[in-house]
Formats: sequence, structure tokens, C-alpha cells
Amino acid sequence: MKTEMLTPANLKYKELLPQYENLGQNISQALELLLKEKDISCLSISYRIKESDSFFEKLKRKRYKDPFEEIEDICGVRVICYYQSDVEKITEIIKKEFDVIENDNKVENLEYDQFGYRSSHFIIKIKKEWLSTPNYRGLENLKTELQIRTVLMHAWAEIEHKLAYKSKLQIPKEFQRKLARISAKLEESDEQFEDIKNQIQYNKNVLIETAKEAKTFKISTEFNLDTLQAFLDYTFPERLKYINATSDLFDEMIERKISLKDLATGFEKVKHLLNNLEEEIKNLVFPDLTPGDYLWAQVGAARYILDLTHENFRENFKSADSEIVDKYRAMIS
Repeated sequence: MKTEMLTPANLKYKELLPQYENLGQNISQALELLLKEKDISCLSISYRIKESDSFFEKLKRKRYKDPFEEIEDICGVRVICYYQSDVEKITEIIKKEFDVIENDNKVENLEYDQFGYRSSHFIIKIKKEWLSTPNYRGLENLKTELQIRTVLMHAWAEIEHKLAYKSKLQIPKEFQRKLARISAKLEESDEQFEDIKNQIQYNKNVLIETAKEAKTFKISTEFNLDTLQAFLDYTFPERLKYINATSDLFDEMIERKISLKDLATGFEKVKHLLNNLEEEIKNLVFPDLTPGDYLWAQVGAARYILDLTHENFRENFKSADSEIVDKYRAMIS
């Protein structure tokens, strides 16, 4: 073992290990920023550096002459996203922001009855213009294997890896049909989730466009999370929106028996006062904010509307600026 530790390949592996660690960390952080810029949510962005045992096992098995050039997955980065369309969007970001040496789409290459995980694989390098920044210096010759998968693709890949079947020939015939059915169901589920996401957005767009034409939101529509978000998007298009906050507001409204009609009617009552109320609270709590900047996100504005106009909501919504709110509530009365 001591002799192996002194081989040129082993010494070079140890020498390059900190650089590969730096590479994986920086690419992961860059991807987080790039995806955030494009408003693409993902489950995780992670990296791993190939363990020495795995590296040298592959070196011996493949008999590489130049292992640090030929082994392309010493650094591996994985992006796990939610939808198939996100895989395509992230693929475009990768092609734009990195030097792509190789791009292998496993989905396109699989036969209908083949086993294997479905994902997009890249071999990438850092672009030359990035190398001038301190955290990328010295990384110009290092390659990274990048994988993009949906959550369901990842689930299949992890279980398949655990089962340890590397090809169809290794799988007992009694399991081949069952595994093929599972794979097909996961693929269909990926497509169904994509369809649902697209239909949700389409329904919201129809509600908003209809409201714009009628100059009022259709409050007789079914009250659910999507219609509440559509109302907020129509009423407060310039304010920040957070779907998780909208979800919390929806649950509070259901619990207190407050309808979408109540919120819409309340907005009509206070819309001429809402900006003044917001400015007064902002001057009191955050005097350094620029005049005209929004203090509230969409849900924040909705909460103040209900605080002003709905007794059931007011009992549970304890604002720090209650005196100001009371003054505006008196104006409405």
C-alpha cells in the first residue's frame, strides 16, 4: 500500500484534489445564481469528488494512459429539478455559460425497452472569461461531469443503482417486465406533472386576461390556491409574489371562513387608501426606504386589506402598527 501511495498518479491525484473540490463548489454556487436569475426552482444542486479508491479502480480497469485527461468524472455536479421543461431550460443555461465538451442526452438514447437512468449529461469546462476571477484561477484544465435530472428521474436512478443491475442482461427475466413497467410509470408521471403545471399557468392566464378585459376579477370562480394567486397577480402585478405565502394565506382564509369575494370586495373598499396606509407604515417602521417603493409583497397587501375590512381576520392578525390601521379603518367606516 505504501508503494502505491508514492506512484505518480497517486501523488497527482492528491495534488489536484483541492482544485477539484474548489471546482465543484464554485460550479455549484454559480449554477444556484444562474437558476435563480431565470426563476428556475430545483430540489438540489450538489457536487462530489471521486474517492481515491473509485478513481484508482477505474484507472486499473480501463487502463488509461492519461487518467486525468481521460477520466472525466473526477468532479461531478448534479442538478435535480422538478419538471422536464426545467431540464431543457437548464440545458440552455449550461450551453451558454460553460464550455461544453460533450453533451449526452440519456433520454433520447434509450430504446423503449432499455434500462438505465434518464438524464442529461454534460462534460464541461470553465469559460476563459471566468478564469480572471480569483475563485476560478487554476481551474482551466479541469473537467466536470454535470447531470441534470427531474426528481422522478433521480428516484429511478438511485433505486436502480441500489439494485446494482448495470445492463438488461444482468436482470432476472421475472423482474424485467416489472422494472420496465415501473420505468414507464415514472416517465408518464413526469409528463403528467408537466401537463398539470402548464394547465395551472394557462388557467391563471385566462382568469387574468378575462379580468383585464372586464376591468374586474371574476369573484364567482372556484376558490382555491390557483385562483387566489391569479387574483393577487391581477390586483398587484408589480409586487413580489411567494407561492408559499399565498398558500398560508389561503389556509387562514379557509379557517376563518373568508371567501375570495370577501377579499375582492375589501380591496374595492380600501384601494384608494391602501398606498397611503403603506407609505405611513413605511415611514414609521422603515424611514430609510425610498418613497414609492413597495413595503408589502402581494400577500402582505392582501393581509392589510383583510385586517381593514374583515372582523374574522382582524382578530388573529396582530400588526405592530395597529394604531395607524385603526385610523384608516375609521376612514372606511
